[in-house]
Amino acid sequence: MQIKKIFLLITALITVLSTIGCFGPLVEIPPASYGKLSTPNGLAEGIIPASKIRLDRFCITCDSIIIAEGADLAFQESMQLFMPRDELNLTVEIRGIATISSDAANLNSLFSRQTSVTDESQSRISWITMQQTYNTYGAPIIRDVVRAVLVDYEIMQIMENRNMVSQALAKAVRERLETTPMQVSDFGLADVQPPPIIVKAKEVAKEREVQIQQAEAQKQVSLKQAEAALEVARKQQEVDLVEAETQVLVNRKLAAGVSPAFLAQRGMNVLEQMAQSDNKVFIVPNEALRNPALMMGITNNAVKANSN
Repeated sequence: MQIKKIFLLITALITVLSTIGCFGPLVEIPPASYGKLSTPNGLAEGIIPASKIRLDRFCITCDSIIIAEGADLAFQESMQLFMPRDELNLTVEIRGIATISSDAANLNSLFSRQTSVTDESQSRISWITMQQTYNTYGAPIIRDVVRAVLVDYEIMQIMENRNMVSQALAKAVRERLETTPMQVSDFGLADVQPPPIIVKAKEVAKEREVQIQQAEAQKQVSLKQAEAALEVARKQQEVDLVEAETQVLVNRKLAAGVSPAFLAQRGMNVLEQMAQSDNKVFIVPNEALRNPALMMGITNNAVKANSN
């Protein structure tokens, strides 16, 4: 009976204490964040995922909770690098999204090594912000990896193979961050600013390329014109050859159909027509002097002309 009374008394006391708020404050661990209890004996075992927990109320040295933010953090880094192969400076900008690793060992490392900041409204809650985590683990490694990877390239290689270089950077950065509480995604080169001398060289090379293309186009035009002229010359040669062959055939026909007597007779006809004119100067061909018959015909015609 006595035990029952004690039990009822304890139950009533618990009820009263809970009613007047003797249990500790209710703490919410936001989504994508993690918590860990800090006890008088140090950090408690285990990671508390996103949830709500209530801290104890009556204590001499009370437990507190550390919350590590894990929401995505967009970041960018601008760097100027000396490129040994070119002996020039290159300015690059990298961008990505940082988040917290879900690996338990990495998270324990974060809580044990990172200094938390006490909440202004609740002294038993402290925070490790994403920016703190990035500044501690992300930024130094990222800058170191970017510098180490890019100096193996020439500036023109980076400009002409930006996607490939970004993939190489992302792979190297993720490998280096595997043992840290930090992870990155969508990581790569956002901007590349080469020195003016490289820009000028690229412009000159482009101008030369355009000039070569123009010269090649003009060469093609000249070749087409030359081909056309050659075709015309060949056709004209064929025409000239046909005309020459035709003239040879004509000469052969004339030579075959005209005898010396025919030519002499045609000459006499011309002389006869001349004798009938008022001009009394006679032109006698050599053939007439060698042929009396022809000479007689010319003389008779001349006499008749004079008597008239």
